[in-house]
Amino acid sequence: MILFLKLLPVLIGISCIIIGWIPECHRTIRNPEFTKGEIVGTVTQKIFQKHSEAFSFAPVVRYHTAQGERESTARNFVPEWQYHYRTGDKIIICYDKSNPQIFEIHNGSRYAFRKTLCMTAGIGILTACAVLWIQY
Repeated sequence: MILFLKLLPVLIGISCIIIGWIPECHRTIRNPEFTKGEIVGTVTQKIFQKHSEAFSFAPVVRYHTAQGERESTARNFVPEWQYHYRTGDKIIICYDKSNPQIFEIHNGSRYAFRKTLCMTAGIGILTACAVLWIQY
């Protein structure tokens, strides 16, 4: 039991490093395939919020699949203040191999943050354990 408690920080550090290397998953896509795409337009949709009219936006993306070139609209509409894509922007998307018109925009910043946080925590914990073991 005491050995387990001494090794617990090492196990936590190694677990953090492993979690940092797990790739980002897309829950709605069953057969994911990554590719580069280009924003070629925007689709606008009226929505009603709190008794007022507002607009939400979704990008139209052109991308290449094994079946050829596709042009499709994202399924997620976002409010104007959250929409940040411009025509001509290059993005990475994840599409479904069995149904290529279904895709999600790969938001690498969230994955990069998780990876950086987990790697920093894991390496920090392992370094602290090593220093404490050497010192005591």
